[in-house]
Formats: sequence, structure tokens, C-alpha cells
Amino acid sequence: MHAVINRIRLREPIDADVFAAARAELPPAAAQIEGLIAFHVFRGEDALELGVLVVGEHPQALEAMRERIGNAWMREHVVPHAAAPPERFVGEAVVSFERG
Repeated sequence: MHAVINRIRLREPIDADVFAAARAELPPAAAQIEGLIAFHVFRGEDALELGVLVVGEHPQALEAMRERIGNAWMREHVVPHAAAPPERFVGEAVVSFERG
């Protein structure tokens, strides 16, 4: 299992309608990516920071999420609010737990 974690610091909070659009548009598109296990977007308590976690069976799933969805969607909806480029960490899971 592989994951990418992005931390995005914002100049200003993102409107709730952007997150509503994300909930409507992104899951169906993500479901089409082979090997993608999950993705989550987290908003910090002060609404000036976002965290994005993408989990895939293999690195190619992470790259497909970035190419097909992340780049264009983030550029349109999040980048205009960003204070700096995202901090990006990509790696292989070496210890995991999931309640299921």
C-alpha cells in the first residue's frame, strides 16, 4: 500500500460551496481509478490549512489520482487560496491498522 500526504497552507478559508462541489464531483471520478483505495480531505481547525491523504495499492494509482483529478481540480479550486505550494510526502505503508 502506498500513500501521498499533502499539506496546504491557505491565505484565506475556502468557501463551503467548494467542499460541496468536491463531495459531488471527486468520489465518482476517483472510483474510476484502478488501484485507488481511498482519499480524504481534512480542514484544519482555523480553516487556513488543508490536508489531503490519498491511498493506493501501488504508486501508479497515486499518480493517476494526481493526473486525472488532483492537478486540474486543485488548480481551479484550491491554488487561488494557497499561501504557498503544498508540502508533499509520498511513501509506502510499512505499518498499518484499520478497524473494519
